[in-house]
Amino acid sequence: MSRTTSDRTAAATRSRLAHAGEDTSHRALMEALSDAERLAGLHSKVCFIARARYGIRPQDADDIFHESIQTYLGVFSRYPEGDNHFGLLVGIFHKKCLEHLSARERDGRAARRFVDRLRRDRPVVARGEDPKGPVVDRVIRGEDAELIRAAIAALSDEARELLLALAEGRASRLELIEALGINRNTFDTRLRASRLRLKATLEQRGVL
Repeated sequence: MSRTTSDRTAAATRSRLAHAGEDTSHRALMEALSDAERLAGLHSKVCFIARARYGIRPQDADDIFHESIQTYLGVFSRYPEGDNHFGLLVGIFHKKCLEHLSARERDGRAARRFVDRLRRDRPVVARGEDPKGPVVDRVIRGEDAELIRAAIAALSDEARELLLALAEGRASRLELIEALGINRNTFDTRLRASRLRLKATLEQRGVL
């Protein structure tokens, strides 16, 4: 047996011994996800990985984590109950992190193509030297900003505070769930409804 093969075998043995007696089954994972403290610990660990390894923003990492749980719940039955379901969930999380980065890269390529076309077709505008462009842009931005502020103000107090707390990073999803004293599904339903109301208002006012 080669040294490399021997080292791998030893590492695998140590890993099995380290996890001996540790329940990583589906049942154990569901218990962990139902325990607020253990869920917060798992959330913190995987989101740290997303930030440290992939450079993903905390709010995006939080969304990816909850998407990963939803995906896991749709596929866990394909695997034996006694398999390492914690590892399965983390694997799904890693995959979704990579998908998120791929989407951002696609957006970046589209933006770069737009800039290239602008430089080619309208170089004066691209250099910021169009005397009309900056003034018009400032007026439009000002009007849009006013419409956005009015749309946010038109929301209910709870919906407005919910959206602003998340957008400004003043509280995480889990912190808001705990503060409101509601379950995750109810929170997600309220958040989605608030976002849809705001989007509809902005579309009606021509901002979107």
